[in-house]
Amino acid sequence: MELTITRRDDDAGNGTLGLVGSIDLTTRQAMLDAGMDVLARGGSLTLDMADVDFIDSTGIGALVELTKAAESKGSRLMVSGRSARVSRVLEATGLEDAWNRA
Repeated sequence: MELTITRRDDDAGNGTLGLVGSIDLTTRQAMLDAGMDVLARGGSLTLDMADVDFIDSTGIGALVELTKAAESKGSRLMVSGRSARVSRVLEATGLEDAWNRA
C-alpha cells in the first residue's frame, strides 16, 4: 500500500500534512517522520485525513505516538477532514474524540 504526504507550513511554524492513501505497517514510518519534523519546529501538527482510504492498528499507534510527541513539546495534534474509513475505525476503537478536529 502507498501513502502520499504533502506538507503546508504557516508563518507560526504550524504544519499540516495532507495524507492520501493507506496508513499501515509499511507507511506509518513516513507519516511519523513527517509529523516529527513538523513538531521539531515547535508548532502544532494537523493531519488532513480526508483522502486516507485505509488505516489499521499500526496507523492508530502512529497517531498516539505523534500525540505523545506533541504533548511533550507543549504542542498538539489535530486531525481534520476524516474520511469515512478513518471515522469508522476511530469510532470502532472508541477514539473518535481523541483528537481535536481542526
